[in-house]
Amino acid sequence: MVFMELSTSDWFEDRDLPPILATIRPFTMVPHASLVDLARQTRVVLEQKIPGALVECGTWRGGSSFLMAKILKHAGVRDRKVWLLDSFEGIQPPEDVDGPAAKAWAANKDGPMYFDNLRAPVDQVQQTTRDLGIVDLTELIPGWFDKTLPANRERIGPIAILRIDADWYASVKCCLEQLYDQVVEGGFIIFDDYYTWDGCSTAVHEFLGARGVSHRLESIGDANHTCAVIRKGKTTWRWMQQLHLLGQDFLRCVPSREPLVLIDLDTVRFQLASGHRGLPFIERDGQYWGSPPDDDAAIVELHQARQRGLKYIAIAWPAFWFMEKYPKAAAELQNRANCLLRNERVMLFKLS
Repeated sequence: MVFMELSTSDWFEDRDLPPILATIRPFTMVPHASLVDLARQTRVVLEQKIPGALVECGTWRGGSSFLMAKILKHAGVRDRKVWLLDSFEGIQPPEDVDGPAAKAWAANKDGPMYFDNLRAPVDQVQQTTRDLGIVDLTELIPGWFDKTLPANRERIGPIAILRIDADWYASVKCCLEQLYDQVVEGGFIIFDDYYTWDGCSTAVHEFLGARGVSHRLESIGDANHTCAVIRKGKTTWRWMQQLHLLGQDFLRCVPSREPLVLIDLDTVRFQLASGHRGLPFIERDGQYWGSPPDDDAAIVELHQARQRGLKYIAIAWPAFWFMEKYPKAAAELQNRANCLLRNERVMLFKLS
């Protein structure tokens, strides 16, 4: 029997992420849900070995960038860097294209989210990188984007994550024009202000339309703050997020390196990075052999899995229809196996 060896991950989101979020919280206004999404995107970049730097344009006090850098440090990464680009002097006045809400924000200097026109002295941000122990994983580039991006884009090189928190139309458009082509296949572009300011969404659609690209914009975050993300790849961020969370499910429920049968139409196991060994259903000579021709054949395969000493079988979301198409096999699992987990991603059973 041939198993596919999957890469190892020791990241437990519910254990490792909360202390990191607590550490960087004083340095960002980004709400919790959006920070969790960014952490997952950073982990997916590492798990899937998507090459490139992590870049944030519009950092304020640096919290989102610090989150990415702390995750790199936790993973023992030394060949990537987080780039923080900001004027560190505040932001320029909004233009008409940015909309009335943007102008109202700029005029309300006593507003709770004004923060001295988003000014964050560069020396303070640099000191925080030293205090957090991430100075070797970060590089600050102070100045206005139209000057700093053309001068530094070659130094930055390929980009795995480009987070654009640049507020206004002109800045967002400049970031896309200068850095979009450096985002690698499979990389992410995050627009923090897409749902907040008219100018940001206008810049995004103008740029994508002019390029004639068909990226899907996906909403992330929650009701308190929603961002938009596009993925330059064949699958969307939602798909990659499901993969990441599926790996977390397996790490919590299945002993390390324990093989498992994965019913997934052969669409998930090659991308999973949980450290477990995946075996297709049906398998012949180590290869996926398609779905069972009928219910009786599915039952036979389950019995053979038991006879081979396999203890775990998982049905991933692309194949949830399995339980309806093969009712006898479904009854076999429900009556003779222990259901360890059932959620929107997976039904996981331990064979008795």
